[in-house]
Amino acid sequence: MFLGYHILIKFFKNGELTNDFPRGSYRYYEKNAIDGDLQGVIQELDYLKELGIDLIYLGPIFKSKTTHGYDITNYFSISENISSNSEEEAKVIFTKLIEDAHKRGIKVIIDLVLNHASKEFDFNSVPKDLTVKTESPRSPQEERWQRSFLFWNLDDEDTREFLIRVGEYWLKNYEIDGFRLDHALGLPLSFLEEFATRMKKIKKDVVILGEVWEDEGDKLKNFNLLKKFKGNDAQRFTSMFDFATYDTFKEVLGKKNGSLLQLYNQIVLSNQLNEKEFQLTYFIENHDLPRFIDICQELETFYIALGLLMALTGNVMLEYGNEIALKGDETIHNFHESGRVAMKFKEDWSNLEKETFNYCKNLINLRKVHPSLSSGSYELITSEENLLIFKKKAACDEIKVVIYTGEQAYQLDKEYFDLIKNTKVFTLKKGIYYLE
Repeated sequence: MFLGYHILIKFFKNGELTNDFPRGSYRYYEKNAIDGDLQGVIQELDYLKELGIDLIYLGPIFKSKTTHGYDITNYFSISENISSNSEEEAKVIFTKLIEDAHKRGIKVIIDLVLNHASKEFDFNSVPKDLTVKTESPRSPQEERWQRSFLFWNLDDEDTREFLIRVGEYWLKNYEIDGFRLDHALGLPLSFLEEFATRMKKIKKDVVILGEVWEDEGDKLKNFNLLKKFKGNDAQRFTSMFDFATYDTFKEVLGKKNGSLLQLYNQIVLSNQLNEKEFQLTYFIENHDLPRFIDICQELETFYIALGLLMALTGNVMLEYGNEIALKGDETIHNFHESGRVAMKFKEDWSNLEKETFNYCKNLINLRKVHPSLSSGSYELITSEENLLIFKKKAACDEIKVVIYTGEQAYQLDKEYFDLIKNTKVFTLKKGIYYLE
């Protein structure tokens, strides 16, 4: 299991000014990008280690003409605008990032886009023994993207072989730990199985994290997609993002539309998909979604969401800035981009952001110390209008997770010790508690 942290590189930290390109050189430069780069990520590895992160998921690193990087023009080259004008130096920088992360006990996976590429894709980068093919968009979602992207014909044998070789190249030539497969919804199941098999031949414990969802916020549809694409244990992925549980977090805690019991039931339902080699990845934000603090509009509820996230069995992925309740840009009305804002670091934090960082850091530590939080079973104890109590249980470790959303104080049956606040508690106020 992992405690991951997603970095959208151009928005994280500008660690090297010499690779800042004029905005006019980009096909698309997003409003809040700050010319972040791999050097900036390297400079903040100690920060991530302090937080308790053990896996970094890097946004696309390949040659691209946008700040988000999903329009890849060459799969075998690192983008000069996040590294260096020199191809060789870019490789050195990326290698250093991987090595320095590993020295700190942090794995690194990269975002891999196998469904589509830039309309300006460099076909000369394809191995000479292969002839790749493209095709028309296959869904309404892809039709919306066709102005920017071409789509690979994944029924074609050479095209599949090319894309699998891309994965093999990065595993063989760099010590990366795996991939997040972008828009895996568009990839044939047979291709996903072939990709997983080939990657595991190179790295037995490779991470293959799948993104499979539709963005209407339909939790039933997204849960059914999870079941459809998962396969048997780690047949296609070692993990998938659980958008069904995210949808329920958003509705119940974010929009206050639904009961705490509904949220618990979705968590337990999703947990049924977890197996020995496959664990779901839970989250409350990503780069395509609004910031959760902007949805719930209050820090107390954000703290509840973060505390519940850290009590779920499986993997957890934080979006950069989650740990300080980073707010999005309310002037951007495209919900896919409103959360893409510049990261803030310690020298620019408010007192509330310092408090939130320490709160998140404490939750991560508790999750690592108490196996019941990260891998325990679920048992419902109490469900009322504003109160949810359930037990997480693992060998030699048991914690009661309590969520209270009422405005009036609520008395428990006896005094407990709250691990989050490190104090005894008998009366509940609005918040989340880990009770022993």
